[in-house]
Amino acid sequence: MKIGFVLEIFYPERNGIITTTINLAKNLVEMGHEVWFFVPESKGFTEPVIENGINIYYVKGIPVPIYKGIRIATESYEKLTRALKEIGIDILHGTTPGFLGRTMNHVANMCDIPILATHHTLIDEPQYVKYVVKSDMFVSPATKIVWNEIYKPYFKRAWISTAPAEHTCQSLRNHIPTLDVRFISNGIDMSKFEEKKEKLPYPEAIPSGWVGDKTFIYVGRLGFEKSVDTIFKAFPKVLKAVPDAKFICIGGGPAENMLRDLIKENNLSDSVVMTGLVPNETIIGSSILSACRAFVTASTTENQAMTVIEALCSGLPVVCADVPNMTAIADKDMGWLFKGGDVDDLADKMIEALTDERRDEKARKAFSSRNRFDGRNVAASFVEIYKELLKKKEEGWRPEDWNMLVL
Repeated sequence: MKIGFVLEIFYPERNGIITTTINLAKNLVEMGHEVWFFVPESKGFTEPVIENGINIYYVKGIPVPIYKGIRIATESYEKLTRALKEIGIDILHGTTPGFLGRTMNHVANMCDIPILATHHTLIDEPQYVKYVVKSDMFVSPATKIVWNEIYKPYFKRAWISTAPAEHTCQSLRNHIPTLDVRFISNGIDMSKFEEKKEKLPYPEAIPSGWVGDKTFIYVGRLGFEKSVDTIFKAFPKVLKAVPDAKFICIGGGPAENMLRDLIKENNLSDSVVMTGLVPNETIIGSSILSACRAFVTASTTENQAMTVIEALCSGLPVVCADVPNMTAIADKDMGWLFKGGDVDDLADKMIEALTDERRDEKARKAFSSRNRFDGRNVAASFVEIYKELLKKKEEGWRPEDWNMLVL
């Protein structure tokens, strides 16, 4: 099969959707399928092929001041239709209902190509909505607009939809009862976590001696929706209880300047370091995750957090919010749960993580859960759905909102 993936944001930006889609694509290539990524054009990255077999088609577009990396496609439907036909795409697999995602869905419709839509990004969450409306006052009405004007038109054109969390699947079913929704977890390249004789050095930005048994680590995009500031606000209380505790924050994004201001305001420069962006291969290859006390995240908006999964696969227990999208990945046997958004409760759980004699037991439980996320099994599950879509097409089945258009 020839499978086309649509990514709303791509290199040089980094996020969990990119990571999990590349992992899925690599496994599909190894299984003998041809994979194409349809991504927004960017001067920062122009490679035609990545990961030894994933082909890239860059869609022309103009940037929009909503979220870094997002662009409105300006390439004509005629040109995109010709590209899909010339490549011979059999299945279009969408990852986000954004500008490019909606454009490519329309083009697939015109080409009579089955669409699989994976629901990755919860843009109906208040923190995401605030990127656009800029005010708490408009969050509630804007959330309704997200479903009525973005989600529903996008997913109704999908032949089958998937989501990496059961509660997200149910949300889709509740809003769009006619939609065929399946649960499939995000996948991880397990080979990255195999014991290697030679380990990569820790990122240069981390001071010598900081990685150890009293160190918390966060890896991920520093977007406001990730609530990383909650960790920074909790850490002064952690330091009062355990003065030699450390916190390593790896990542970059729009909240970076705010977080650096919090370091200054709370005099955390001797205990907190922000490294900026670090390649995933360096993070995993250096085994820095397994060398720390615990991974910590305050996010409540993620569908299935890839960096949390990578921590678990490294044998690192997790401090995370007690919300369904987190506890579906890491339960209390694999870490410590705090009330989402509660700074004091997060601080208390971080202090508990530093003193809990069950820490190593939780680490073992975290490591033993890794097979749930094996990317090879995930890819095999998607292939079965791709086959089902092609059979639906052969039998003449189309979604209710499928309008055949002729150029």
